[in-house]
Amino acid sequence: MKAMGFTKFGSPEVLEPMELATPQAGEGEVRVRVKAAGVQPVDCAIRTGFRPQGVPVSLPHVTGGEFAGIVDQTGSGVTAFAPGDEVLSFRMQYTYAEYVVVPQEQLVRKPTAMPWEAAGGLSGAGQTALTALEELAVGPGDTLLINGAAGGVGTVAVQAARAKGAAVIGTASPANHDYLRSIGAVPVTYGPGLAERVRALAPGGVDAALDAGGSGRAACGGGTRSRPEPDRDDGRLRACR
Repeated sequence: MKAMGFTKFGSPEVLEPMELATPQAGEGEVRVRVKAAGVQPVDCAIRTGFRPQGVPVSLPHVTGGEFAGIVDQTGSGVTAFAPGDEVLSFRMQYTYAEYVVVPQEQLVRKPTAMPWEAAGGLSGAGQTALTALEELAVGPGDTLLINGAAGGVGTVAVQAARAKGAAVIGTASPANHDYLRSIGAVPVTYGPGLAERVRALAPGGVDAALDAGGSGRAACGGGTRSRPEPDRDDGRLRACR
């Protein structure tokens, strides 16, 4: 099969086409013909030499951790999927390839209307957003501040938080404000004066903050929340970055 890998660490230029043995689906596994593979920051870091704990990296190496495609082979014991099914999934590396094998439990069906490019990059952003909301215990009546709300993680987090009954304030550049409104967030421009602008939108303070941009602009990392009379015993801002 064809794949994109590297034989040395470095910039994107080290990526090169490779011919590798086509993997076979074993018991409980599904082989997927990849239509799109997502590119995450960790993939780029691995390409430059980063070695994540628990992830074996040896040269030559094929990186990538999320993908979408069409089931073309199922192993014994697989009952949830059949050849021809459109799916999306994740695995620890090796998704920049023509075929990927994963346990059937890691697959979900791709929504019919979802473009392949979006499906291929959904797993990482979706899992990050949902895990963060779970850690933050976002629920009905909460006000959540999301920094970088128009990005992949932010887009999922906004919609998931709204589905949980929370109000969402999202930072973004002015060009993305209409987009944030369309998915249910109240937009606010990041940069100097952000705290004052957030206070104007949420005079009672925010209950939780998610720094989806990773920049620290939202001051996510713990700290006293800006609610004059906190309605929780510990009076702390729930934060995640």
